[in-house]
Amino acid sequence: MATARTVNDKRRQVFKHALEKPYTTVWPSSSGETQTEILNDLCTALQPLSSYFAHTRRLSKAHRRTLRRSAKSNTNSQPTDPAQPSDTELKGKKLLDFVCIGINSTTRALERQAQRNTQHVDDLVLVVVCKGDVEPQLVAHFPGLVHAARMAKPERREDTVRLVGVGVGAEQQLVQAVGQNRVSVVGIRAGHVELDAVVEKARAGCAVPSVPWIGMDRSGPVFYPVCVRELHTSAPIISKKQATAKASVKVPVHVPAKDGKRKLTSATTQPGKKAK
Repeated sequence: MATARTVNDKRRQVFKHALEKPYTTVWPSSSGETQTEILNDLCTALQPLSSYFAHTRRLSKAHRRTLRRSAKSNTNSQPTDPAQPSDTELKGKKLLDFVCIGINSTTRALERQAQRNTQHVDDLVLVVVCKGDVEPQLVAHFPGLVHAARMAKPERREDTVRLVGVGVGAEQQLVQAVGQNRVSVVGIRAGHVELDAVVEKARAGCAVPSVPWIGMDRSGPVFYPVCVRELHTSAPIISKKQATAKASVKVPVHVPAKDGKRKLTSATTQPGKKAK
């Protein structure tokens, strides 16, 4: 027996066409092997960060525990001396100076870099984006932003920032390496031996990001071909009887009464027909 829910769940596929904007950004191309090598080397280089973040979480828990004890006893108890960080944890702390983690922080770093026309110690030289694990709208601005950062330094365009988009499953590998809940984007600065090796591998195997309409000199008008985008969506399946009932509307009409006065009532009409 068909229920109201099963009837409403019946849908048909609908294709809609719309004009696409000509200013589309294309991600730099690179082979799957190059992406895998860069991702594996990057995860290996970022391993000390996991130990350092675990150490900071232990210190934070110990500090909160001390504050709770002090509040209960109404005394100003001094926190106990924490354990000294290990060599790996110290290495992870120093590694933070050469790494920028997250979409927002990496975007802000690239924006500052695009506004400077000279080389700076905080400039990023490589941006790795987990393109296959996040929504495209969240990372669609990186090709244009990386290109703008490159164009800001015309004398060193080949040595400036590169962009690598990696596939599905890359974020989980970075999460395990870094020790954070989400690692969608990683920006790398120059100056670290292990990270510099990853940067050189990206420069050798990945194309340079290019957006033609940003920072390019144009001698005359440029015409782009028309791009048509096809959207795949769905619509509920409505029978002819349901469509007729849905098209019917009620309009107010004046009906003469027996006493000579006119009273307002409603009548059902269909498109193209007059109300009776």
